[in-house]
Amino acid sequence: MKSKNRALKVLFPFDDSTIDIQDIDGGMTLGDLLANHGLLPRDGSFQFLSDSRGKMINYIELRNAPEVVHVKYPMNIDQLWIDDGPKQGFTSALSSEGEQISLLGGQENLFTSVFITSWKNWKKNSVAYKFSPSSPYYSAGDLVYVQVPVKGNVAKIYNPESGCEDISIHLQHTSPSLELMRGFWSAWELNHDTKSASYRQDITPIPKGFKPFKPRSKKNRKSYVSISHLQNLTNDQQIQRGKVRFGNRLAKALVCGVSDVSTKGKRGIIVAKSNQTRPNFVNLDGYRYGMTQFVKIPENGRIVELYNPKMKQVVECTLINNEQYPIDSIRGQWVIVMLKKHSKYKRALSILGVPREFYGEKTN
Repeated sequence: MKSKNRALKVLFPFDDSTIDIQDIDGGMTLGDLLANHGLLPRDGSFQFLSDSRGKMINYIELRNAPEVVHVKYPMNIDQLWIDDGPKQGFTSALSSEGEQISLLGGQENLFTSVFITSWKNWKKNSVAYKFSPSSPYYSAGDLVYVQVPVKGNVAKIYNPESGCEDISIHLQHTSPSLELMRGFWSAWELNHDTKSASYRQDITPIPKGFKPFKPRSKKNRKSYVSISHLQNLTNDQQIQRGKVRFGNRLAKALVCGVSDVSTKGKRGIIVAKSNQTRPNFVNLDGYRYGMTQFVKIPENGRIVELYNPKMKQVVECTLINNEQYPIDSIRGQWVIVMLKKHSKYKRALSILGVPREFYGEKTN
């Protein structure tokens, strides 16, 4: 059996040095590991850990941890001191970056951990709600701020254990109908089971003139683009560099997959648009074993859907874990995979690498 020992580099703020520590079998969580080595704050406060992308990783086991662990607040997480009591359900507070935050349900003279949502109120302040970084993360009566889903009655709140918004809560509301609130950001109070919540109309009444969002049709969602100037990056021609056309403009693209059309008429689907540090990611319009594809690692599980144009439907594929690219350490990231037959799974995806390894040029 291969040893699971590995060193952990902990990078502290305002300090360029790192500390190497080890666990016997790699099964201890990062939070427990730091506690055992006396690296927690002396005042007993919770020590947040994050990876290079800002994801909270306190509960990741050492065997699945990134090479460098940052001792700093994860993305959208902060710890605030509340000076004043709430007004109309919200308390005004300053973040650690000096930005004004509207905290749902804050209490006077309280130091608390908060999750900052993607919603800003009419004052252009980010809206946040409280949570406990250690279990239990929420209790009955806690207030959370969520967006009513466009379809269904399940919303998501922040989960410190995964570092993502993946705790499901069922929204219980009948008058007015939930259909009239689709897409509406609002305050909800967790019920006794903490798995369901009731709408707090007294804090966030539906404004006059609000129009509920309607689910988008899944038909014609795939937008095809033509691909030209293809250049092979690997000997098997499964990962290529090319250009895609937007009107009269050509843009750089990294291309995966195989095509079932002629070389003169290659077309594909842009699965991720370009930004300052990457080109467009394009999957060719084809399907067969041995092809590469850009896929985003799901926040939970190992199932990824690929589109089969011959069958005109999506098929489920299972990601295969490997030591070089542990799935739990790259969740939410784009990766390049190869579709393979597998003795256990009908369709398996083997991770070949992350896209930046194939850019062919330096990025910021």
